[in-house]
Amino acid sequence: MSTFDATEFTAGGTHHFEEDEEYGEPGPPAREPLRWHAGADLGLLALRLMLAGIVGVHGAQRLFGVLGGKGIEDFAKSLQTAGFKQSGTLAYALAGTELGGAALLVLGLLTPLAAAAVLAVVGNTVVLDWNGGLSTYELAAMLGASAFALLFAGPGRMALDRPLPWFRRPLGFGTVFLLLAVSAVAALHFLLR
Repeated sequence: MSTFDATEFTAGGTHHFEEDEEYGEPGPPAREPLRWHAGADLGLLALRLMLAGIVGVHGAQRLFGVLGGKGIEDFAKSLQTAGFKQSGTLAYALAGTELGGAALLVLGLLTPLAAAAVLAVVGNTVVLDWNGGLSTYELAAMLGASAFALLFAGPGRMALDRPLPWFRRPLGFGTVFLLLAVSAVAALHFLLR
């Protein structure tokens, strides 16, 4: 295939058309390769910051009792009521996971691990609230969907993950960390109850 200079057909500039092999005439314009753009990076940064903000506030409420939270003892009691064994240790682990995951998401550092951690915590919430009606788990489902998107889209170029391997191969690493998140939710419900 050759390219056709269609300058005479345009008001300015050169457009390249692929030549139709059968008739030797210009065909439709050749497609430009898809390129990453700053808008995608800005969107991923906004998604990371929104997710980190909400999950970080929940973690702070549960761990420290700030921002309107009731603290770790109340969180441990709610876990015990839900049927979890060793609810005190689990309360610290879940609240710490929320805070740690939020901090990593803000930085765009270890993003697959942070997104998987958030996905596991909110996945646990969705499973616990499944029979409570849509309004009780819709926020957790939306946070989980956001974490899932970051798991496979990556953090964007405005992140500390840029030189790391999962920045260049988000599908493979996203799949591995998704399996870890699903395993964590399963472990919470089948081993710790």
